[in-house]
Amino acid sequence: MTFVWIMLTIAVALVFIDVAVRKLLGIKRVKLTDPKGKKIDLIGRIICAILIFILYPAVIETGVLQMKHLFILFFTVLFSFQAIIQYIYIKESKEFFITLLMNVVFVVFLFNIDDLIKLYS
Repeated sequence: MTFVWIMLTIAVALVFIDVAVRKLLGIKRVKLTDPKGKKIDLIGRIICAILIFILYPAVIETGVLQMKHLFILFFTVLFSFQAIIQYIYIKESKEFFITLLMNVVFVVFLFNIDDLIKLYS
């Protein structure tokens, strides 16, 4: 049950921050519509997913990184890639700024996941 409460807390915080920053800065939600951008985005996401499945066993077995650090690295790469694609293909919007901010908030939550587990236990 603790896991559910932690994920709910993170989801509510991310939605609240997203709505608040969008209203504060006047950024409207814009989706990627360029076919070339969509194709690059899809290929990049697939490559990131393949890399995480390849790196996961090697990193965990050697003990170089803990699982949460691997997730932090993966989500940072994924969010950064998405922000770059948004910056290139959605020039008229500041959607990339929201994506980078969500990455920072998510990484902060992941760094403090142990404290959140203690809070809900």
